[in-house]
Amino acid sequence: MGHELIKEKIVLEQKLGRSTTQVLLEGDIIVPDVKPDMSVILQSDAKVCIDKFDVNADRVSFMGRLEISVLYLGRGASKPVHSMSLSTSIDDFINIDGVNRDMWVEVTAELTNVDYKMVNDRKISYRAVADVSINCERTEEHEVVVDISGIPANQLLKTGLAINRRVENRVDRLNIRETFGIPAGKPNIGGILQTYAALGRQDVRVSGGRVTVNGELVVTTLYCEQEEGRLIEIIENELPFSSVLEVDAAREDMVADVSLSVQNIHTQVATDADGEDRVIDVDITLGVVAKVHSVENLDVLEDAYCIDMDLDISKTPIKYPRLVSRNKNQCPFKEVVQLPADAPPMLSILRVSGKPTVDECKVLDDKVVVEGIIEADILYVAENDDIPLFSHKTVLPFRQLIDTKGSTPGMAIVMDLSNDHVGFNMLSTSEVELRFLLSFGIQVVDERQCNMITDIGFADIEPARLGSMASMVLYVVQRGDSLWDIAKRYNTSIDGLIKLNELENPKGLEQGQKLLLLR
Repeated sequence: MGHELIKEKIVLEQKLGRSTTQVLLEGDIIVPDVKPDMSVILQSDAKVCIDKFDVNADRVSFMGRLEISVLYLGRGASKPVHSMSLSTSIDDFINIDGVNRDMWVEVTAELTNVDYKMVNDRKISYRAVADVSINCERTEEHEVVVDISGIPANQLLKTGLAINRRVENRVDRLNIRETFGIPAGKPNIGGILQTYAALGRQDVRVSGGRVTVNGELVVTTLYCEQEEGRLIEIIENELPFSSVLEVDAAREDMVADVSLSVQNIHTQVATDADGEDRVIDVDITLGVVAKVHSVENLDVLEDAYCIDMDLDISKTPIKYPRLVSRNKNQCPFKEVVQLPADAPPMLSILRVSGKPTVDECKVLDDKVVVEGIIEADILYVAENDDIPLFSHKTVLPFRQLIDTKGSTPGMAIVMDLSNDHVGFNMLSTSEVELRFLLSFGIQVVDERQCNMITDIGFADIEPARLGSMASMVLYVVQRGDSLWDIAKRYNTSIDGLIKLNELENPKGLEQGQKLLLLR
């Protein structure tokens, strides 16, 4: 009877590596000719975005921009509040050995430090440092033996593998356009100072051929009543959105990890039905990175033997990722912040922002510990005629313990951290209670390696070796022995061994137990 190898192709995701480079950006922000001179910088905000990148042999080139917005107090009797912004380009590259166009490459950037200096009443110098990280992954295909026809099943030793397999990665953009009206009781718009968009709750669903992302944007607009006025108003609107990504291979039993980021915000003042400036048109671009993956259970052949033939087994060491734990955890964080003694008292709070950053992430037994900080910025109306607005920045440490059943030290972590909600309560003119809702998306992955059978050769047993085999053996069971190991070692059938020794519990061999083996 002939023997035929039954093989199956498996596609595994392998990490080529992660490289990080620092990009230094420095220059000047010049007050536009149509705006007045500066007297005081009230608030500054900066962000860095990667717009596109290009992968060539051993190199990843990336292009993006640094955006800075500044609120300042103008000179003059009315001391108006004005804003100005700057966008400067980033164009750089990182050399990475082995990277090529066929790999999945992800480029992210984060500002680590920004310094400002008011040179004169028309110019601000800035110096920013950004960490640009590039993550590279490649896929490997292997054909492994999963079965052999013509050999009894109990002479084949199989093992089950739970493989975390990437199905598809997608990069896309989502444009959101909306029109907001100014609530009754608030003054007309003299000029928009700043517009912020923060991502709130998100819900991701995978269905046949689709990944649907539903979420919410919290859009905050700061404006002045009139272009040369001091009265500052703020409005906040919740903007729901929905996006569908076409992913042909997606199925209901798969999981999608979706990362969203605010790339661009454009606002424009429009008139209402009465011809008054009470309408804001908002155009927001979100960057979308979706990773669809599945956990596949695969039975592969670990070992085999044949009573009447010699097997030449070829094995290849193969690394594969196993998803140990996946957990989405939300943690409310609350802290009372005391203004420093030299800060002007608060009359009312306009806006609070909070950017969470991870300093350290540790894997423990069945848990993950995340430690980091929230960079909070409180913009408020001050009880000060000379400085009507004031921005107080502070750093709040946090520590969160997340359940990850099955995790052990040394395993890898993939984490997505976001701030889904910001709230505040003004307790006094110098104290404010800040509330944040941190969302932790945790995956613990065990990078495993095993020797998989990729080929088997069959040959007749040599007569000399056949003649050297004992026809009868009395074997004493050793610690760790299994019936399958013993049967293979002495080239006998498991069924015959069980029957000859009248074994009632073949899986429960005891150390020192005696077994009779016949060839």
